[in-house]
Amino acid sequence: MRFNSRIKAMGGDILAAKAFSRKQAVFNEKAQQYAGQGVITTPGYLRLETLLSTVGTATSLNQVTFNTLDTSGTKQPTERRLKLSDTFTITGISFYLGGLGGIGTVGAPTAVEQAKEELHTFPNTQVACIGAMSDELEALYNGYLSLRVDTTTFLDSVPMRQFYRVGDVQQGTIFATGGTATNKSGFYSAMYGRNELLPTIELNGQANIEWSITLPTSIPYTQPATSFTNAVLVLDGFLNQGAATVQRRVQQRLR
Repeated sequence: MRFNSRIKAMGGDILAAKAFSRKQAVFNEKAQQYAGQGVITTPGYLRLETLLSTVGTATSLNQVTFNTLDTSGTKQPTERRLKLSDTFTITGISFYLGGLGGIGTVGAPTAVEQAKEELHTFPNTQVACIGAMSDELEALYNGYLSLRVDTTTFLDSVPMRQFYRVGDVQQGTIFATGGTATNKSGFYSAMYGRNELLPTIELNGQANIEWSITLPTSIPYTQPATSFTNAVLVLDGFLNQGAATVQRRVQQRLR
């Protein structure tokens, strides 16, 4: 796309900004594709979460799956899912271990408790919701992330280890004799734990979307007392509002 090129839109032409970054180039492309159809493209994110256990007894942890659509399963208050009428263009993926200690019922947080959820970039034994399960949660990072949309596998096996971050400062660690334990782990950049996704992938709210993390083998897992732990997948990119049917028409024309 040339600098100062015009994008045809329903409300009048849009002057495209020069793409000094990959994200601006992706935005220009989406605007070019959708603006003439009345679709608004804005920066946004999806946040998908799955409780690793809803009880305080041993369960089998083999594969973690995520609901992407707004109407699928039980939606947690911290999630942001894809509406059926929209599409979402992914430019980056982050993964975290989310959770909190000191809650009322093990593995079953209230909305208020979940709103206080903390995100961790590695399984820190000093964190209440991880504790003695650190080794078991390490198995997540020895697995891989996959994405299947309808009958097509778009991501076959992204190594989970690429989301692993251990900073110089770790929660619960005492760094000096007579000192106090550090309250929080280091978080050194925006969305620490994020990786670029190349190429971009666009999710359609009318498709069957299957995200999954597959562990190397089945691991016995017991949620630590008075806590909950989530697998948290954050997708950043662009929300295309009302683009679900438009994208399908574009795909049909390309066939």
